[in-house]
Amino acid sequence: MTSQDSVVEPATGVDDAVPGENEPVAAGPAPAEPDVAQRLAELTAALTAVQQELRSADERAASRERIIDRLHEENQKLRTGERRLVLMPVLTDLQRLRNDLLRQAATMPPEMSSERVAQLLESYAHSVELTLERGGVTPVRPRTGEPFDGTRHRPTDVVEAPEPAADGRIAAVLADGYEETFSGRVLTPATVRVHRWIEPTEEPHA
Repeated sequence: MTSQDSVVEPATGVDDAVPGENEPVAAGPAPAEPDVAQRLAELTAALTAVQQELRSADERAASRERIIDRLHEENQKLRTGERRLVLMPVLTDLQRLRNDLLRQAATMPPEMSSERVAQLLESYAHSVELTLERGGVTPVRPRTGEPFDGTRHRPTDVVEAPEPAADGRIAAVLADGYEETFSGRVLTPATVRVHRWIEPTEEPHA
């Protein structure tokens, strides 16, 4: 055996090693932790913006309420003024009528016939009627014997009719009614008694 054959090269372990074994694993980048302070600041800013928006909405709502209240107050004043203008002629007539009544009461003689009292009261009723007409109201004066009208008359009693033709007709007028002059709408129906025909019953023969 020669010296060359007996020479054994030392094993280096490089060729025999498994690739990847015993090699250090490279560490990746660590996950970034959230910035808590920054998130809190963003949430605080968002909450502040919401609060400011709510305050602005409340202020706008309060402003609208003030405007509505002011408009309502002005409307009420206008209506009051319009009513005063409309009622002024009526109020003037009522003032004049009151003064006339007081003057008549102070100068009325101790002895006055019932006929004279009736005439005096009728004259004042006529004055009141003129006042009502100036205010757009006229009396409803039904007459006895007229057909009963439920839209213009209010029955208070039923009276037996003397004949079939009188059924459903006015038997008596207790009080006049009142209606609007321009529209004809009944404000107060006239108070009346109404006839009702009742068929006579035959007496049984004995």
